[in-house]
This record gives sequence, structure tokens and C-alpha cells, in this order.
Amino acid sequence: MTPSARSSRRVALAISVLALASLGAPAAPVTAATDRLPDVKPAPIRDLRIVDSGGRRLLRFTGTFWNQGAGPFETRAGRPNTSTPWDVDQIVYDTDGGFRRIETDAVMRYAGDGHDHWHVRQVLTYHLWGNTGTFHDTKIGFCFFDTNLIDGDLPRSPSQPVYRESMCGKKGSLNTRNGVSVGWGDKYPWNFAFQWIDISGLPGGTYTLRVAFDLYHHFSQVTRANDCAWATVRFGASGSSVTVVSRGTTCINDHSTSPFAADVAWAGEAGISSGCDADMFCTYNPMTRGLVAKYLARAMHLPAATKDYFTDDDTSVHEAFINSVAAAGITTGCGGGRFCPTRLANRGETATFLAKALRLPATSTDFFDDDDGSPFESAINRLAKAGIASGCGERRYCPDRTITRGQMVALLRRAFDPSSH
Repeated sequence: MTPSARSSRRVALAISVLALASLGAPAAPVTAATDRLPDVKPAPIRDLRIVDSGGRRLLRFTGTFWNQGAGPFETRAGRPNTSTPWDVDQIVYDTDGGFRRIETDAVMRYAGDGHDHWHVRQVLTYHLWGNTGTFHDTKIGFCFFDTNLIDGDLPRSPSQPVYRESMCGKKGSLNTRNGVSVGWGDKYPWNFAFQWIDISGLPGGTYTLRVAFDLYHHFSQVTRANDCAWATVRFGASGSSVTVVSRGTTCINDHSTSPFAADVAWAGEAGISSGCDADMFCTYNPMTRGLVAKYLARAMHLPAATKDYFTDDDTSVHEAFINSVAAAGITTGCGGGRFCPTRLANRGETATFLAKALRLPATSTDFFDDDDGSPFESAINRLAKAGIASGCGERRYCPDRTITRGQMVALLRRAFDPSSH
């Protein structure tokens, strides 16, 4: 029913109610239309395998999401011409037979990967993590439509597809319509383009693979409690086999059950880091020197610098933070007027940054055996004396080992949060 038709119907109903009231009859209550929201959830991850492709090692899998709500999950996108960005609206149907549009921040991308149509970005998001880091998919987006009937017994579930691939539009289209009907799902087989996570160089071991629907909360639905599906998987450093150890449907992440959970939470509350994705911290990913400068500048609330100290950070997103820590006397760079912002930071030089930042006094105590002769030994001992550095094992600090994001926020918390001691 069109908006004008709904309006006429409501006017006629109001006139009828007034007429009955004039006759002394009781007026019947008018019930407002309510939304029939979708309830979208990912299905269990299937068809896991490892494929060698162009020198890369890819973990491939099948991902499906389906709708068990009261109404379809539908988006409509439009633009006035091909040089203008798309406006993407969610369409929510109601119990009166009408619908309303909800403006979203969703983004459209065109894919020339054999799927020559428009995709809605970030409908599903894939992450893989373990103690070597967190890894993200590179999928362009999703042209979603009815591919598989999963539960045809749900109310208002159509027996035939309503949304089809042809609705996703071609390159020159000015309108698109995507959707998944009640009871239907949209399946992305393991061999589709970008349906993988690159695991090149990863050691064999146990990892968690998670798929999340609408991780960035662009769309309205009944609940977000079932937005995820995950599988704990085991694979070797070579070979194509993948073993599924366990499965679940909660939205677990890469930090809440790690030893750094409290440190990550503190860093978020303190405004030091918001993570590496919507609900990921990349806890075991290595830090660059530029990122170390950013965390330090934020932890210390350093003011902006008026001087440009280094020649090699002009294109770095961390340049302002680098200049701030330089102005505070925390760093003189990596030599030759350079800071080396993209170089991975090790635990020793990070100790030097912190010891200078906190102006820690020297100590005669030698806390670790593996830093003798290291240019960072004095700073490491000062941090240990202050109860900030605890090392990497029995009388070991591992000064040359790359520092991870989790380790960095743990150091900062012990340095700047008195309640952590």
C-alpha cells in the first residue's frame, strides 16, 4: 500500500469513528502499525579448507546468513548519476502493509571480480585470530539475495525467492535492491572471490575463525545477540586440511579472554586505543614505532608540537603524535633525522621510551640476564625497579622481541594507572 493510500484509509477510518461517536456508539480503538523487523544470523561456518593460490596460502570457507525475523532484510540504494556516491536505505515493512525507509551509513562498492554488480560493504565480516595475531578478510562486499530456503515454516516465508541477483544492478545502474526474505538465506560458497583469509606464513596451531553480521551496526533488526558464528580450527604450517575443534554462536573477540583483557579495557576507557576494528583489538599483533608514539602521546595527554622533528614521517598518520613525543624529549628518532615510523618496535626500545617518559631514576639492580650489553639495559632495569616491566620469563626480558599491542597497553596501564598495582 502506498503512503497516500494509507493516509486516505486512515482519514476514512477517522470519519467513521466520528460518525459512530455521534450516534452514541463506542469508538473502536485504532491500532498503530508496528515494524516487522528482520532477525539476521550467520549460519555455522562450513567447507573449511586451505588452498594455495598465486604464492599465497588461503583459508577458504563457506559463509551463509539467513533471516528468521518477522519481515525481510532489505536495502535500497540510489544515486542521481554515476559520479555521485550511493545513498543506502534499509526498508522496514510494517503490520499495516506499508514500509518506512531508514537512512544508513552503509557503503556500496562495485566488484569487477566476475560478480559484475554492486555490493553492500560490511554485511558480513570475517576475522581469524590466535597467539600470532588477528587477521581480517578482504571481501569487497555482498550482493545479497534469496539463494537457499532454510526455514519455510516461519510466518510470511515465501515459497519462492523474492530477491534475486539481477536486483544488485550493473556498473551504470542508478538504483539497486538487495534483500533476504523471511526463512531464506544468502550463501557464499568457499570458492567465491575473496571468500578467504590469507594465512601465508602462519605457523600451524589452533585459531578462532569468526563471522559477524553487521559488525558496524548499519541496520535495524530484532536483536544483536545472534550476530556471530565462530569455529575453533586447527591446521598445520603446510597441507590443506582443517580440523574444526569446536563451534559457537556468541560474539567472542580476540581480547576478552586473553591475559590482557583488563589492560585492553583500560586503554579503551582512557582513550588510548579503540582497537583495530569494531570489536577487535589485534591483541597479539606487533606494534610499529609510529603506533607506540601514538599510544604514549595519548596516555600522557601530550600537547601538539609546533615543530616537525623528522623527515620520514610526513605521510604517516602518526606524525602529530611522533612530533609530540619528540617535543617532550622522549625520543630522538632512529638516526639521520628519521623516526622510522613503520618499523616494528621491539621491547627494548619501548622500555627506553617509557623510562624517558616517566623520568625514572637509575638503579644498580640487574633484573634480567638476557639484556647484558643491550643499549636498552638501563631503561629495562629502571622499568623493572618501578614495577612496570615483568619480563618474558625467568630472568628474561627478550629486549629484541617485537612488542605486541597487548603487551604495550599492559605496560602503559602499569605506568599510568595506579589502581593496577
